[in-house]
Amino acid sequence: MNNQLVELYRQKLTTADEAVARIQSGWRVFVGSGCAAPLQLVAALNRNAGRLHDIELIQLLAFGSADYITERNTGHLRHNSFFISEDIRQAVCDGRADYTPIFLSEIPALIRRGRRGNHAALLQVSPPDSHGYCSLGVNVDIQRAALDRARLVIAEVNPRMPRTCGDTHIHLSRFDCLVETDYPILESAAKEPDEVELQIGYHISRLVENGSCLQMGIGTIPSTVLRFIADKRDLGIHTEMFSDALIPLIEEGNITNRLKSVHPGKTVTSFVIGTRALYDFVDGNVGVEFHPSDFVNDPRVICANDRVVAINSALQVDLTGQICADSIGYTFYSGIGGQVDFARGAAMSRGGKPIIAIRSTAKGGGISRIVHRIDDGAGVVTSRGDAHYVVSEYGIAYLHGKTIRERALALISIAHPDYRRELLEFVKQKHYVYEDEQVWQQALNRYPKDFEERRAFGGTMMLVRPLKATDERLLQEFFYSHNPETIYNRYFGPKLQLAHREAAKQVCVDYSSRMALAVFRQEDDAESIVAVARYAVDPLTNMAETAVVVHEEYRRLGLAHHLLRQLERHAAGQGIDGFYAEILPTNEAMLAYHRRLGHSLTYSDETDTYRMEYRFK
Repeated sequence: MNNQLVELYRQKLTTADEAVARIQSGWRVFVGSGCAAPLQLVAALNRNAGRLHDIELIQLLAFGSADYITERNTGHLRHNSFFISEDIRQAVCDGRADYTPIFLSEIPALIRRGRRGNHAALLQVSPPDSHGYCSLGVNVDIQRAALDRARLVIAEVNPRMPRTCGDTHIHLSRFDCLVETDYPILESAAKEPDEVELQIGYHISRLVENGSCLQMGIGTIPSTVLRFIADKRDLGIHTEMFSDALIPLIEEGNITNRLKSVHPGKTVTSFVIGTRALYDFVDGNVGVEFHPSDFVNDPRVICANDRVVAINSALQVDLTGQICADSIGYTFYSGIGGQVDFARGAAMSRGGKPIIAIRSTAKGGGISRIVHRIDDGAGVVTSRGDAHYVVSEYGIAYLHGKTIRERALALISIAHPDYRRELLEFVKQKHYVYEDEQVWQQALNRYPKDFEERRAFGGTMMLVRPLKATDERLLQEFFYSHNPETIYNRYFGPKLQLAHREAAKQVCVDYSSRMALAVFRQEDDAESIVAVARYAVDPLTNMAETAVVVHEEYRRLGLAHHLLRQLERHAAGQGIDGFYAEILPTNEAMLAYHRRLGHSLTYSDETDTYRMEYRFK
């Protein structure tokens, strides 16, 4: 710095106690958030609280010590959080602190326009550069708005605060008081995910494509997803926050950001929470840009990127798709944060996927988190209309554009097996579903996910997977798409209807004695079945009867052959001895197929059918 800047810096230096002495009773004071919390200034404010009255402390996310939220400071300091952290949760529950529910994207405007305008701002920044600019470091989020509004700006200058890139720089002239400090930036090491979280992370990773642009909310599950996407390429990042888990994917080249429309080539965030390794990674890293929440979380900005995958967590989801994420009953637990911002931004993004991750149970399995109704007092953060993907350790439920019946069945299918029956009985009583629904009987805990694959047929990439009970409507649509000849050969005669009861039975397989594989084609947001193969075991012979049908437009592409081979592999693994089938003489394609493979075919005059049979060994 030149001599003039050095002198300006020196003039603003003071002690923490002297700086906070300039705060006046009745003021609203903004406190820097997360790992950038100005701990020395907060401690000084706590020491001097006795001389102040009715100070409102506003903060996005409280980290570190919250010792100032005590009975002793009642009437002096009162904390108001936009997102409840563990440090202040009990104080909010006890009525000693406040919580303001609001979308993260809207907080800066709330501050700037004065409804929650602050008189003072307490921050932690990096030392100034040669031009006199300090950096906000690891947290920008709503701090820029607080700076713009404040009449008194006090900052700790900490040499351990990284100099980050983006909208993070503040000139010395904007500060009223500077307090030199030198202590480690707050760290938060991610805990190791348990088996449930790993399963959820795996399921979510299947929704991530090459070129996806990711947002990860707070929590273990969003970070766990990153473990399973090391095979993906050209990923982008536009997220309110990230942690250490992102670093390997950037360093290994999985994340390039080159396909993004908003700040291409850059990882965009508002704040980071992690360890010193993360802070060193973002220090001076021009590939990572920090921007305020009213930009990063603006759904209009988010949706400018294609294929946005937004991953957030929930505390409860009801069977209609209402998502509770900030409270447990009447107890406020966290906050709205950026969940709705990114859910809506991802939904508007071309190819976007808003995802809610949820453990199926809580309290050691004692309660279900997928519920027939949200607990009394609990708030709906994400509405039914904003719900798209809900993922538990038992799989993926897609809700958007689905009926209440379809939503309920999809969510029951990913609920813990111990609770499926009672959930189904409730929606039966409410007439949300058919009275004879049996989705809970499907052994989804035995769902053979190893038989899920994406495979090209005739140059078109399709999804092959076992049928689920929630595929009932797709199977009906598949049936009604056939020509009369296909129906005659499959059902041994004319058939006009595949009614609910029969369709439900065909999709509700147990993945052992009854198994069905289907090929699904995705066109825009519409999914359709183009082929189905199934078997059912005869317990007397331990042989399984098979049937396969391929839509007329997708024949001679190898679908039938692949499905039957996969069925054989699965059946052999179940200890089944072999396959047999009854085939009409008019089904020339299927007869020719088995002849090519050398399978035994015996004609019966009595039934006018061919019996195909072969054993696996």
